[in-house]
Amino acid sequence: MENPDQEAANWLRVHLLAFRFGFVYLILYNLPFPLGVLPHTGLLAREYELLWHKLVPWVGRHILHLNHEIVISNKCSGDTTYDYVRVLCLFGFALVASTLWSVLDRSHSSCQRFHEWLRLYVRLSVGAAMVMYGAGKIFQVQFPQPNLYKLLQPYGDFTPMGLLWTFMGASRGYSVFTGWVQLFAGILLFVPRLTTLGALVGIAISSNIFLLNVFCNVPVKLYSLHLLLFCFFLVLPDTRRLVNFFVLNRSVEPSAETGLFSHKRLNAVALVAQVTIGAFLVFSYIYRERYYEKQNFGVAARPPFYGIWMVDEFTLGGKVMPPLLTDGTRWYRVVFQFPKGVGIQSMNGSWTGYWLRREMTKRTFIMEKPDDPRKKLEFAFSSPDSQSLTLEGGDGENEISVRLHRADEKQFTLLSGGFRWINEDADLVTDEEGVCDHVRSGHSTFLAR
Repeated sequence: MENPDQEAANWLRVHLLAFRFGFVYLILYNLPFPLGVLPHTGLLAREYELLWHKLVPWVGRHILHLNHEIVISNKCSGDTTYDYVRVLCLFGFALVASTLWSVLDRSHSSCQRFHEWLRLYVRLSVGAAMVMYGAGKIFQVQFPQPNLYKLLQPYGDFTPMGLLWTFMGASRGYSVFTGWVQLFAGILLFVPRLTTLGALVGIAISSNIFLLNVFCNVPVKLYSLHLLLFCFFLVLPDTRRLVNFFVLNRSVEPSAETGLFSHKRLNAVALVAQVTIGAFLVFSYIYRERYYEKQNFGVAARPPFYGIWMVDEFTLGGKVMPPLLTDGTRWYRVVFQFPKGVGIQSMNGSWTGYWLRREMTKRTFIMEKPDDPRKKLEFAFSSPDSQSLTLEGGDGENEISVRLHRADEKQFTLLSGGFRWINEDADLVTDEEGVCDHVRSGHSTFLAR
């Protein structure tokens, strides 16, 4: 039974200092949440981030005396110098604030109600992160199906991170499963009485994510470590009860509950508000990720001529170029993966990327080099059917004519291998290292020179 008026015994000074430090650090790290998540709060969140964009480089330049300028980037990495210096600033702020707090308040009174408010904020922050990443996995936004370039990339050229992303994208069922578990953990954290269960599920998920980030060199190690530590923080009050039940085989009493307020009605309102916010976050993230998947990874989002196109004949200046493996001029493949880009692979294996402008009504292509827009290729195209394409044009100096046919992507074993309960030995082979794998039923025509 909840007893909001019940206060815990006085805390030791070291416990008070540790709590006050954690209180300041956890709040500062999770800010600006919920700004930027709730409607019409995006501007405030951006203004808050701009303060750090000014402070962190200043600290790096004038206090840490770094020998390089701190670059602010929000694109791919969460493990930049900026991120580590920001955490160092948070640590310093928390240390100073907790020390001043302890000097100004020398009493040993309990901070139990402060603790409950802190748990509330951390619960919602971690729950929102779990729901966001879970929805991203369910709708194949975080781990999309391997794109055409990945399918053509030699296995040995993959980075550990690229291999992890390709594995997760190709393992659709596993990715969806992990997404639902992560989403489930987030939903549990939105309900106060299910906090411990949600945090335990979160520890299992976050531990796996953190280790993958570490050993596959995914640049989200700092953030995933914090999510893991936040889950441990939420479990901390029930540690003794969990050890007694699971390890020592002892019976445990229900944990004492301290309300956010001293009045039951206010606590009831707070409970409804938490569940409402949680429901809003769940549905908004699910809607957003589903919409993003449809817009960017669905069949309707694919550009015209999407696919891998093999060059059957390449004519340069009126001369048919033979398919010599050492030739860096003759085309071997053309890949249309993205709406505004095209990749061309030469016979010697080198790739060249171009910005692509299509005029479908005029039936023309214009390909420009990103580093030199003056170097461009202009073609008129004809496509009698969906499996053939002809380009007629040039680079301004030489006439170029290309005949291509579209390769069948299902010939890639990574995309064509289905699930089977029964796998006979005849379907498997063992290599010199004792590794078993499925026998390929045939050779992909577009993989052979």
